[in-house]
Amino acid sequence: MMRTLILALVAMSSLLLSACGLSPVYGKYANTNMDPSVKSSIDSVYVDTIPNREGQKLRNLLIDRMVLSGKNAKAGANYKLVVSPISENIYDIGIAKDDTATRSQIRLSVSMSLVDTRIDGGKPLLNRSLWAVTSFNQLASQYTTLVTEDDARSQAIQQLSDQIVTQLELYFANPAAFEPKQP
Repeated sequence: MMRTLILALVAMSSLLLSACGLSPVYGKYANTNMDPSVKSSIDSVYVDTIPNREGQKLRNLLIDRMVLSGKNAKAGANYKLVVSPISENIYDIGIAKDDTATRSQIRLSVSMSLVDTRIDGGKPLLNRSLWAVTSFNQLASQYTTLVTEDDARSQAIQQLSDQIVTQLELYFANPAAFEPKQP
């Protein structure tokens, strides 16, 4: 009897949650319910080149997420996304008794600027400083430590990409909220 009651409550609560109107922010179904005007605005953003190998990875992730029409042409773009070179700092956060590092943290930071290219000279519409932090284990083998460090760096780059796209989605959903306040 009690088991049936619990199953009925679980079934009812899952039905209530499915009807709440929430949609996933990340994952397989993300961006499916995005306003068409936001989609078209994001599709009209040219992602400028970002220096270094990590910058290339970040740019590729941004293009994969933002370019919906299959083209990222600079000539026809209404907006340009300028991202500064990625700044990286690595800190040892786990220290063993013999004074060796056992865990490290990678912090990547960038600044982004969305520029309206339709205005002569380009008008900056959105400026943000973003950062991402991941960590990795310092292992006995130097090779495995390099592999885990590279994986942590890739995760941080993915986080930066997600943050940049989220900032652009927020801007294009309500540009008036980003206008400077008049005194």
